[in-house]
Amino acid sequence: MDAPDKRLFIADCESAAFRAGIARGQWGFAESDFAPDGDTWPKAFFWLKAANRGNSPERFYFIVDGEGYRTQPPTATFWDPETKTVLAPTLRPKFRPDSRAAKVFRTDWEDGRAFYHPYDRVAVNSHQQWRVDIPGVVWSSEHTIVDFLAAFQPLLQCGDYLGV
Repeated sequence: MDAPDKRLFIADCESAAFRAGIARGQWGFAESDFAPDGDTWPKAFFWLKAANRGNSPERFYFIVDGEGYRTQPPTATFWDPETKTVLAPTLRPKFRPDSRAAKVFRTDWEDGRAFYHPYDRVAVNSHQQWRVDIPGVVWSSEHTIVDFLAAFQPLLQCGDYLGV
């Protein structure tokens, strides 16, 4: 039998809201061969649709660590499906300096191993004051992977996204 966090994650990935995002072309599961051999739960691989920018991919892949899902927030970073490693900073999406998207997807914090956002476990755990200062936007057990994806996908569609 699967662990409770995995069962809950799978159920949320089978939800109508998750499938609606797939149907709209906003996100989806990455192909299983994008993962390194033996890489299993709590890791999951997804893609997010990006706005059309010259010489840039139409989607970005990322790896999510869902350990403790939903009690604990997931954590994620960009993923290179070809090398099966964290995506190099030079291949990550670029944004207008000081924009919200540039701050969320920054590589100068935690070496880019997590998104700088109140839904990301690494960010929340290193910024405990967020739980007090902005409790309404910090991950809670009421959130799902759909909320997580929906928080990041629009940033790759916004006017601040410049491409790679």
